[in-house]
Amino acid sequence: MESYEVKTPLVQSHDTLGESPLWDHRRNALFWVDIDNGLIHSLEPATDKYSTWSVGEKLGCIAMHAHSGFILATESGLSYWNPESNQRNQFLPVKHSHSENLFNDGKVDPLGRFWIGTKGPSGTSNLWILQDNQLQVKLSGLSISNGLDWSADGRYFYHTDSGDNTIYRYEIDFKSAELSNRIEFFKPEIGTPDGLTIDGDGNIWTAIWDGWQVLQLSSAGEILTEVKMPVQRPTSVSFGGQGLRTLFITTASEGLSPQERREQPYAGDLFVIQPGVKGIIANITET
Repeated sequence: MESYEVKTPLVQSHDTLGESPLWDHRRNALFWVDIDNGLIHSLEPATDKYSTWSVGEKLGCIAMHAHSGFILATESGLSYWNPESNQRNQFLPVKHSHSENLFNDGKVDPLGRFWIGTKGPSGTSNLWILQDNQLQVKLSGLSISNGLDWSADGRYFYHTDSGDNTIYRYEIDFKSAELSNRIEFFKPEIGTPDGLTIDGDGNIWTAIWDGWQVLQLSSAGEILTEVKMPVQRPTSVSFGGQGLRTLFITTASEGLSPQERREQPYAGDLFVIQPGVKGIIANITET
């Protein structure tokens, strides 16, 4: 098993709940969000340009849209957003079935469909798919719908329910987006799986909340690489940078005690490693 140790952050963003890292190859920039504070950050590594926008409400994730901008999954619904003009236009208001539900992690599949999970009280959350400007439930009865991605051969869909401390693997029919034959793919001994991504070799990288680490897993669920973090709560991962060879890692300070916060001054910051593998370019939706 390979091992890395990360000691200092790339960006001290001081997020309460940093999430949804997304490499925008159109701008050669990383975008990510602070869910609780309603912020969007971006970093252009080539120039070190760092920018932040306030959305004015909580937001779970961000995805690239074909018209050069993004889709935001916010507290009140789905919006189009352009960072150059900072214009945001809601196109689909959403009222969840439970008052405590909130959009969480999401990702666009290879056919351009936006999959978005929610988090809330146990058993009240869903995984949705956005098609034709309508949300349809793909998985229900979840607690914290989290990391998700698809195998390069189109056979499998990986999805984390952090309430179960488990990454599940489904067989998927891509044309219909139907999921079947769920198996328990991975459950860590310590901590909770959070956001995930798949690299160019078909292996899975997952942040382990309360585990002080990021793990690379084989397609059989075996631990291949351990990335030791200086913070307790890594939240998500995404490949980007030149050749998609940098792994960006978001983190959180949410829920840490004052003593834990003093012991983890970098909690909520953005970290990177160069793991020697490349990622897969993020998909774009036309919805």
